[in-house]
Amino acid sequence: MIEQISDSIGEHERLVDEWGGPLRTTFLLAMSTPMIVLPMERLFKPAFGHGGVADDRPLDQSLGDRVHATFADQRPFGDAGFFVPTTWSYVPSFPYFPVAPAWPQEAFEALGRSEAVEAAAAAPAADVMKCLRNALSHGGIAYLDEAGRQTDDATNMLGFAAFPRQNDRAHLRLLRISVDGYQQFLRAWADWLADSGVQSTLDDRGPGWLDEEVARSD
Repeated sequence: MIEQISDSIGEHERLVDEWGGPLRTTFLLAMSTPMIVLPMERLFKPAFGHGGVADDRPLDQSLGDRVHATFADQRPFGDAGFFVPTTWSYVPSFPYFPVAPAWPQEAFEALGRSEAVEAAAAAPAADVMKCLRNALSHGGIAYLDEAGRQTDDATNMLGFAAFPRQNDRAHLRLLRISVDGYQQFLRAWADWLADSGVQSTLDDRGPGWLDEEVARSD
């Protein structure tokens, strides 16, 4: 659905005339916020002992197990089923700056280095996804041009910034990805969440199959 609507938005001449652009990036961010935040809150946090949040793991135990397996033991982002190679840049620790005004040029330079691409693949998947989740939730987002610099015109990339942890307010984690890459990532993330094995069970046993215990409970 995102791809179909995103393409139509990108071709909408009235939006271009009224807003100076097709609003594709804004649409992707609006759609992706619940797609990222809710699973991180209701699957990731309960899987690692965070209290005070709803726990959706009982709805699909295989998905809950996959969340734990993907994010446990500092497993790298590059090994995750939703990783899109060469699209992400990551800086694990950068001196704090206010994210609402223009970001410092040093931040863009750090994100533009080849080491930042390598760091994204090697970083713990949990760290990267928590950075993305927090940036989406708290507005740590920058619209970037094709050179990776902040812009008010056509957006080619997105920058994300978030505190690494609650007790560290002196540093930020930084992420960067192209708009096309972000759409690819959202597709991979949605596919990864959906690939829980439920469909294969239905295919194997048929849509009318009932577990004996469930049947007896009627």
